[in-house]
Amino acid sequence: MRHSDFIQTTEHFSFNTAECLRNAYVHNACERCIECCPTDAFALIRNKLTLLEAQCIACAACIGSCPTESLSVESFDPNAFTLLFCDRETKELSCQNNTPCLGVFDSYHYIAMALRSEDAPECHLSYCEGCHLNDDGNVEAAIRQNIMQSNMFLDAVGMPERRINIIKESDKKAHDRRMFFREALSKVHEVMSQNGDKDPALTTLHQQQRKTALPLKYTLLKNSMKEHIEAFTTTTLEGFQPLFFNKSIDFNACTNCGDCIQFCPTEALFATSDKQGILFKSGMCIGCGICDDICKSRAMTTVAGVDLVAIAFDKGRELVHYEMVMCHECRCPYPYKGGDPICDRCRDFTDNFEEMFVLAKDQ
Repeated sequence: MRHSDFIQTTEHFSFNTAECLRNAYVHNACERCIECCPTDAFALIRNKLTLLEAQCIACAACIGSCPTESLSVESFDPNAFTLLFCDRETKELSCQNNTPCLGVFDSYHYIAMALRSEDAPECHLSYCEGCHLNDDGNVEAAIRQNIMQSNMFLDAVGMPERRINIIKESDKKAHDRRMFFREALSKVHEVMSQNGDKDPALTTLHQQQRKTALPLKYTLLKNSMKEHIEAFTTTTLEGFQPLFFNKSIDFNACTNCGDCIQFCPTEALFATSDKQGILFKSGMCIGCGICDDICKSRAMTTVAGVDLVAIAFDKGRELVHYEMVMCHECRCPYPYKGGDPICDRCRDFTDNFEEMFVLAKDQ
């Protein structure tokens, strides 16, 4: 099947269905793009996420919400913009000047821009109030949430001077209320076309080359962290983090079946060289939760606390390791956890069907 067979497109917008977590794993419940789309252009049809082309206006408000970068807009790549941000004359981000809707950026983009530039990014939210994309307030709320998470991270690592600033001028609010929606949307597309020659489609190239399954925005942030990690006041963040994730495996519950490894979309989980253990790279984890759900014995859990050095430099950590021994009943190898050398399957069979093997003379 051709790569293009997985892509739904409108005049300016594309949805790569093969990259979508919701479509890749039937039990995944991600609805981020649905929740922030101002025109209800996404729908679940037979439990598959589908783009309703007639309703999509290519506003780009949903792009930053996608954890796997399955959404893109013509002539504007947020990863390319982030990469070149430090070279731009103005550090102001505005949907009326140099970007589409600021919903095109994720927290990973904002933090990377802040770390890559001596001058903090300034987000112009003056146009949100009165904008037809923001009638229910969801778009502006999502943008503010991303900025807040970014600033929380910058504060936590001791770089408050790089906080993302929000500009909100009252005189531009009134102007925006008088703007017709089509005029504003036309300007957005004009801005995207102007930036097209400067910002190569790095995200598309990244997906086509397939050197790694990790979305490019995560790599940009990790590279930005590497450059400044010596200046961080701490490299250990306590509690549950909205941007990074950590995993744990219960030794007694794990059966070493390998399902979590097989279904991990970014290869954050992988087997040890002897195939008797499981390693984890927090720098490759996007928090999709598939491993938690796929684990039949519920041995996998998400835990609090992350190591920023391990994230930035993709250091692996062993979650569990077993000694493989031969079951004295079925003669098959299994992960030994102590006691009699009998595997769980034979133990269960013996406990539940032992009476079937009792001779009549012994009854």
